[in-house]
Amino acid sequence: MTLADRIPGCGFRAAALSFGLWAGIIAAFGAGTGGGAALAQDNRGEIFGDHTVAGNAGAGTGRASSNDGKDALLDELRTLVDEAEKARAADPRFIRDLRQLLERHDGPEFELLVRDTFEDGDFSSSPSWQVTQGAFRIGRYGGLISEVMPVPVTPQQDSTGRGGSEAEAVVRLFGQILGAQGSNRQQDSTATQAEVPPDPALIYLVQPISNAFEVLARLESDPDAGGTVELGVFQGQQGRSGYRVVFGAKGEARLIRVGREVKVLARAPFTLPGLEDGWRNPGYVLAWRRDQRGRMLVLVDDKPLFDVTDTAFRDRFDGLRLRNIRGRHALQAVEVYGQK
Repeated sequence: MTLADRIPGCGFRAAALSFGLWAGIIAAFGAGTGGGAALAQDNRGEIFGDHTVAGNAGAGTGRASSNDGKDALLDELRTLVDEAEKARAADPRFIRDLRQLLERHDGPEFELLVRDTFEDGDFSSSPSWQVTQGAFRIGRYGGLISEVMPVPVTPQQDSTGRGGSEAEAVVRLFGQILGAQGSNRQQDSTATQAEVPPDPALIYLVQPISNAFEVLARLESDPDAGGTVELGVFQGQQGRSGYRVVFGAKGEARLIRVGREVKVLARAPFTLPGLEDGWRNPGYVLAWRRDQRGRMLVLVDDKPLFDVTDTAFRDRFDGLRLRNIRGRHALQAVEVYGQK
């Protein structure tokens, strides 16, 4: 069934509405107006290609007048769709498709705010990332790399069996009292404490970001090391409040809001990509968009992951934050779009 088949002839009013719908579609999305897909293609960097969830991302190229005209056409088309739905002048599936099309093109006009590919070998300038915990470095083949691995420890004890902490002395005492069974328990306890949980590595990029934004990021993670990595936008000097997308936590991805309390807004199954040909890391591309109404669409490698609306944060964000909770992870490139 074609789109034309979905508009039945049902009287003069229906025919007029149908004609108006088609005229609006051609005007708003035709080649003459420079539709959203064309804008995205023209202004998206070579880094990410077609990875995007913004249908109308711009880059400050002086399209204000044409965008104003496009907005007026979209408003007119939206009115026609409402009237056609009330008058039952078109197939319900066609109305649904039109509303989805309008929604795609009804987002904010974005401009590039910051881009970093780390090709200059320096993350401390242009733009300036600030490490507040742990260590980050630029890899041999590029990318902002962090390694957070557990540290094995050996209980400190002298040759006489004495020393160590007071708690360890108490355990040894009870081991002597309870005999071999207690001694085995002590050994089991020592074995479970053979690793110290590592401290996460945290880095910030201070960059004003509008409340409506789009973040594109190419990440790589060592599947053998496992672990968890998160990328988010923050508000405030301490950089704690905001939204975060977390990957690899117990075989899932999560969208989290951190404010007065931590709330998981959505979760979905996710596994860190395995190596290709036994050595090549394919990485994964995050496309994260938030509109003026607080709706957030999150895609990974062009596959939808989350579709959530949250309006807890209404002001602009103060920048990006990347946290490696555990494992070996790299941020190969990042682009941030917003409203200036």
